[in-house]
Parts: sequence; structure tokens; C-alpha cells
Amino acid sequence: MKKIKSYLLTFLVLPLILLSLVEIIQRADLLSFAAWPFTRTGEFTVSFLLFVAILCIGAAILRELKLAFFVSLIITSLFALVSSLKQMFLKEPLLPWDFVLGKETTDIVNYFTDFINAQVVFYLVAIILLGVFLFRFWGKKVYRYSWLERILFIFLACLILSSICLNRPLALKRTFDLECVTWDQKLNAQQNGLLLSFCLNLQWLSVQEPEGYQPEKIREIIEDYNEQPAWSNPGIKPNIIIIMNEAFWDPCLLPGVSFSRDPLPFFRALQKEHSGGTLMVPVFGGATVNTEFEVLTGNSTQFLPGGSIAYAQYVRQPVESLASVLAGQGYYTAAIHSYHNWFYRRNEVFRNLGFSKFISSEFFVNPQIERYCYIADHEVSDLIIEEVQASRDPSFIFAVTMQNHGPYGFGYEKGSEIKVSGDLSDDGKYYLEVYAQGLLDADRALRMLVEHFEKDTQPTIIVFFGDHLPFLGENYQVYREVGYYQEDGSYEEYRKMYSVPLLFWSNYLTEQEEINLNASYLGAYLLQRAGLKGSPYFQFLQAKAEEVPLIPNRAFCQKAAIDPRVFGDYQLLQYDLLFGEKYLYQGESPPIVQTDYFLGRGQMIIEDLQFKDGFLEVKGANFVPDCQIYLKNKALETNFISERKLTAFIPEKKRRQLAELPVQVKLTDSLRNLLAESNCTILAKMLK
Repeated sequence: MKKIKSYLLTFLVLPLILLSLVEIIQRADLLSFAAWPFTRTGEFTVSFLLFVAILCIGAAILRELKLAFFVSLIITSLFALVSSLKQMFLKEPLLPWDFVLGKETTDIVNYFTDFINAQVVFYLVAIILLGVFLFRFWGKKVYRYSWLERILFIFLACLILSSICLNRPLALKRTFDLECVTWDQKLNAQQNGLLLSFCLNLQWLSVQEPEGYQPEKIREIIEDYNEQPAWSNPGIKPNIIIIMNEAFWDPCLLPGVSFSRDPLPFFRALQKEHSGGTLMVPVFGGATVNTEFEVLTGNSTQFLPGGSIAYAQYVRQPVESLASVLAGQGYYTAAIHSYHNWFYRRNEVFRNLGFSKFISSEFFVNPQIERYCYIADHEVSDLIIEEVQASRDPSFIFAVTMQNHGPYGFGYEKGSEIKVSGDLSDDGKYYLEVYAQGLLDADRALRMLVEHFEKDTQPTIIVFFGDHLPFLGENYQVYREVGYYQEDGSYEEYRKMYSVPLLFWSNYLTEQEEINLNASYLGAYLLQRAGLKGSPYFQFLQAKAEEVPLIPNRAFCQKAAIDPRVFGDYQLLQYDLLFGEKYLYQGESPPIVQTDYFLGRGQMIIEDLQFKDGFLEVKGANFVPDCQIYLKNKALETNFISERKLTAFIPEKKRRQLAELPVQVKLTDSLRNLLAESNCTILAKMLK
């Protein structure tokens, strides 16, 4: 009975204590932890098994349960505390790549040296008191495990860890439907638990150094591609607008399906009159930012670990991009995305890519919403026009839309203007009608943009494409029903599922070209067509695109008659820029990072304060509907009047001190992160 009690303590009670303490520390919210086992039972169960494995390893190494528990507690709770502090300041938990990137590892140490606070002191005191309790009051006899027991512990730990990290021999990921939320690591830790989310991220940690990576080899590659491309329009710096339209594709390619009207009439007409074709993208149905990453940086996700999300894992330092190259030539650079700023870490990534500002959904003023939650595409077109008109310098605008984002199981209250017929299930027809309506709206938004710049005297280029094919039902439902996707494993089918329509429009270039490129070559092609100087890396990409224009998944290279070795130089240069010593720059300046980068259309400014009839009026610039007036760092219930005026009712008990209290306007997002804040001022100063 004593043995049974000991094992129950080892495998049930103590792991549960460790799990509870770690989650309470990292969440800093007891209610969140209390709800977690019921809302995410599978994730809780696997997290519990992970702590069983940790305790087994401790018991096997230290031979004694009490000491094993104490050491496990110190390590895991310390991990949780560091993660909590990191999350407090960097909005992300501790991640595997924090331990392999030099600067990030240094930052982890700095969390303790720079932010010694009550939480850290409480942790140290609690650990000391717990140690005293364990070694003085928890059992007088010390039971040491035998060799057989220790071997069994190691076996059990290996079984659990391999089933979590490798999904074998027990398929825990599939059994419990575990998902690594790569686009939001904070949510990932909330959903899976801190240690489980850390383990799920391990699969994307390793990026091996390519064979032959040496400074001499990098210089040799660049010397082979050091000739400047011909400048087709020397002295002209056109506005460059890139629009990555959500899930934009041509459903008329589906066999046996008819639409009551063409969902892409304007786009199709432009493709006949201007340059266009297809773009091979690295993803299907989701992971938008991998296509975005390829277009902006020229890097290929095919050279990264499978399933990785470049924005989440690898863009954590300045990375050369179209934005940085064009900023170096005097361009105003802005990114626009009609969704949350934090989605896929774009708020930080766009800084590292060299943009001067990022306008996310939080900064749209009373936009039209479609399909219940997405900002309409025409709102993005309006904002692009506004940004270009406001800039004195030539503009580079990179915009991502959201209106036609899946799932397509819910549609428009007004109903679709397009009806679908064909050998499809009712659900399949509905998905297509919802999707086709989104395409029709995207087509109209494109028309608005093109018609504006057709009349503009400034030379302008617009590049329009989709990030991936739409996810039309589970398990390729619509594609299977009409026979578009048969899972035959052919290269032709692969190209169909990973190719999206592309348009290259200009109001001053007359050459018409058929374009069939990999997404990672699009930036280099754009610079060449615009007659703009590229960096050595983009010059290399221009030449490589002519040699081998498409980069399929490695599994399809042989079927496409492509020797993977042809990408050797490309992979070496990409490794050098993302993970290596940056030999490519040969000691010169790295990519430009805008020191004045900010979120929003413009900096929020308070210009005047007035108090009338119990209301504080704040006048200034660049206010948005979700802004709040803060009085001595306390948020007031705020009324948005316009982009230049906000009001807030002041309770009578606060009015006596009102003239002397500091007033500021702040904007926070859905995760309560501070996005923007105005200058801080005092009413008394304004009255003078």
C-alpha cells in the first residue's frame, strides 16, 4: 500500500501541483487557469502528462522523490516566471528560439537584472519557504528508487516526450487535436499551457547551416551577379502599390461549375490589356504571412523547416525587404492590414522589414464591415489613395485585405449577387456563392483604385494577387466534388493548388508581359520593371528567376524536372541574411530600419483642451473610435466625435482637480496592448 500511495503521489498529485503553479505564474490569472481544464481538456491532459515526464526524469536522476519534486519545481516555476516577465514587456511567452538567438538570449537574462520586482521577490521567498517545509516536515524517511524503478521512469518519460514532440509511438497530437497557434504565441500558451506550447514550437526551431557556408562562397556568388540591371526609366520613381487580396483566386477554373455572372470582370479585362499571369505561393488555404514573407523579402519558405511561420519564428531582427530597399531610395513606406495589428506579429515584423508605419484595423475610422467581422476591401483602397496623396515622396504601399477570409460557411445578410450551379452539394454551392461575392467586391475595390490612378499624373504601378487558394470546405470539399483536386500526387495538380492569379498594372509602362513566377521573385521582378536599383540580393533574385522561375515544394522537384542543387546558392544567401553572419553586406550597413516607425495613420496629438457642461473636450489630430481619454493614467468613458475631437464626462468629485491633472489620449487593442498615445498635457496650461 505504501508503494501504491508513493506512485499515486508521483504520477498524479505532484505533477498536478507543478502544472498548477506554472500555469498560475505564467497566466497571472487564477480564473483563467481554473477554466482551462474544462475549456481545453485535451491540452490540459497532455500538459499534465508532460509534467509527469518531467518528474519521472527528476526521480530517475536524483533517485529520491522529495528532492526531484523540489528541483522540478524550481526549474519549471523559474521558467514560468521568466516567461511571465517576457510576456509583460514583449507581449510573448518564452519561446524555443529565445535560447538560440544571441541577442534574445541576452534579453532573457536582462529580464531579471532590469525588472527585479515584487513578483521576483515573492517567488524567491516562496521557494525558500517551500524548501524548508519539504526537507523538515515532509516525511522523515528517505526512500531511494531502485535501478529498475529508475529505468521504468526514464522509459515512461521518453514515451511521453516522444509522443508529444514526435507524435509517436502514441499519436497524442492527433488524438487530442493539438494545435500550435503560431500566429499568436501568447494565445498559444493560454490554449496549450506554457510547457506544451514550448514543446509544440520545437519542431520549427532547427535551421541547419547549409553545406559550404563560408564568407568566400558568399562573395563568389555575389560577384557572379554583380551587374546592375538596365534602367528602363532612369530618373522615374513611380508609386508602387502591392495588394495581397485575401484568398484571391479564379473559381471559374473549377470544371463543371457555372456562375450567374463573372466574379472578376474588371480583373480579367486588365489582365488582357496589361501584364499578368500566375504566382506560385507556398501555402494553401491559410498561413497568409508565408506568401507575404516571400514577396517582401525575396526569401523562400521552401528553405525553412516544414510548417514554420517565418514571421513568428525568424523575423526577429532587421531583414532586408522591398520596404528597406525602397526606403533607401527615398520612398515613403507604409504597410496596411485590415485586421488586428498583433496578427502574426505584424506590428513588430513590419518594423524589422523597414516600413515607416503600419496601419492596422484599429486605425480605420468607422469602416464598412462585411460578413459580420471583416473590413470591406474598398475601405483598404480608400486608405491607399489617401496615403499616396498625403505623401510628398514617392510611395511604397503594401496592403493586405481580409474581407474574403474563410471560413465560407457564413455569408452576406444581403445575399450573394452570384448564383452557382453544377454538380455540387448544397454546402458546396453555398461556399462558392459566399466566396464569389467576396471576389466581386474585391474586383470593385480594384476598379476604384485603378480608375483613380489612371487619372493621376504621378507614375504608378499596382501589383495585385492572392495569398493562397480559398479553403472551400473541410478536406478540399468543393475541389474534390468537381474533380479539380484528385490527390494524384502529380506536379500539375500541385501547381493548380498553389498558383494564384497575378496582375501587374501601370499608368505609364506600356510593355505587356506574361508573368509566371515564384512569390519570392516578385519583388525583384517589380524593381526591374520599375527601373529601380535593387540590392545585391535582389539582383541575384532577378537572375535566378530567369534561370528557374518556380520553386516547388522539395517533394515535387523531381516531378518538375528541377534539380534541387540549382537552389544551392539561393539557400546559402538566404541563410546568410536570416541566420548567418551577413557576409553578403561585406561590412557595409545592414537593412534600413525606420527609427521613427509607428502604428497608425499619423501620430496622435492633443492641441487643445476645454471643459464645458461637465464634459472634457480634447481637440487634436489622428484620433480613432477606440481611443480613450486618460486622466492621470485612468481611462475615462470616451466619445469619439471625429478624428479631431473626443469628449468625456467628468464626475463632479474629479472636477475640482481637473485643471491640474495630466490628460492624455491612448489606444489599446483587443489584447490590451498599447498601440499609440498622444502627448500629455494639462488643462491649466491650455487655459493660460
